[in-house]
Amino acid sequence: MNQQTNRACLFIRVSTDKQDYQRQILELNEFCRQKNYEVTETIAAKITGTKTFQEREDLQQLFKSASSENFDKVVVSEISRIGRNAKDIRNTIDYLHSKKIAVVFRNLGGLESLDDRGNESFVTNIIIAIYSELAQEEKRILSERIKSGLVNARHKGKQIGRPEGKQDDETLLKRYSRLAADLRKGLSLSQCQKLHDVSRNTAIKVKRILS
Repeated sequence: MNQQTNRACLFIRVSTDKQDYQRQILELNEFCRQKNYEVTETIAAKITGTKTFQEREDLQQLFKSASSENFDKVVVSEISRIGRNAKDIRNTIDYLHSKKIAVVFRNLGGLESLDDRGNESFVTNIIIAIYSELAQEEKRILSERIKSGLVNARHKGKQIGRPEGKQDDETLLKRYSRLAADLRKGLSLSQCQKLHDVSRNTAIKVKRILS
């Protein structure tokens, strides 16, 4: 394999401003060192993976750099760093493949989405599809559990809804409108944190505004 095929872009995402992506950067750089990959670009963002492509500046940057042929591999810690919707993950990988760029998954032992000749592998595609669907199914199951918990809370007579008489922080509530809506419905901090992929501190701040 020539040196050019070892040019790598680190693609890193954390969900909120309160999380730090330095650990991912260090781990992926060490992974690339062991693999003899030359890191030519690092794209790191603090944004939830449930947002659309239009809302994902990190994906837009990735696609732009891919078109400029700045690298031959995109290295991620796990598939959920690309996104949390199976279709969106597949679309992103398909675009990279159209540029002959392989995606390398660190948590899968360095599994590459393209072989040495730049072709898709049937087995690799199956593995990627399974992990994409598992990530999406995990979110669906969590959503169902939250809905069930909400029903139980109502049956127990717990207050559902937003207390009145407090002034909103409009900027924060607008940014986390869905989180605020679920908190108003009576969902717990832990449930909202997982469902909306935010830090606990963010959930607490929004809840305080609503209280």
